[in-house]
Amino acid sequence: MKLARIGLGAVTAGALVLGCNLSSSPEVVRIDGIQIAPARLSLLPFQAAGLTIDVITSRGGADPTSSLQWSTTGGTITNNGTSAGLLHVTYTSPAQPGNYLFIVTTVTHTPADTAKIAVTITPVPVNAVTVTPGTVSLVLGDTTSLSATLTDSTGSVLVGRAITWSSSDPTVATVLATGFVRAVGAGTATITATSEGHSGTAAVTVKLGP
Repeated sequence: MKLARIGLGAVTAGALVLGCNLSSSPEVVRIDGIQIAPARLSLLPFQAAGLTIDVITSRGGADPTSSLQWSTTGGTITNNGTSAGLLHVTYTSPAQPGNYLFIVTTVTHTPADTAKIAVTITPVPVNAVTVTPGTVSLVLGDTTSLSATLTDSTGSVLVGRAITWSSSDPTVATVLATGFVRAVGAGTATITATSEGHSGTAAVTVKLGP
């Protein structure tokens, strides 16, 4: 199967693009590892999902993400830039169902990492919900945001599903439909995210002061 090598912007799979986005800095940064998250996805045709690429280096210096190159066996990739030390990209699945790869490496082809994407016509059922972080300690008046990750029976991440958030004690912590939590009273509360009958929780402790 033909790979599409992708630099900046979005490129449709099947069109080989030569010329990598190389750093113009003379400083050489050794890349010790590359990690794509999530490593597995289950999507519908033309569905988009965000991924992050973590580049592990031996030392600081020039931007290591500028030495990356990537390819996909199907679908398109949009480069959304670097934030908080991570390269953010959006993968959009192709029309044809099947199993696809998103591969990230360097100009020397090592190290490398691969994300596996399964594209199905019908939605795969949610099998588990994980809320992160799992425990939160807040001071009265503080706010934080929780996130829920949905996975199928194979551990592949699912996106675009409805999630319902609830608090076991709204007098301690309230939660919005986005997972945004506000500490309103001293005590403990369990924040629950539910999707398709499966739930994940986070324990929130609220104190009156530091």
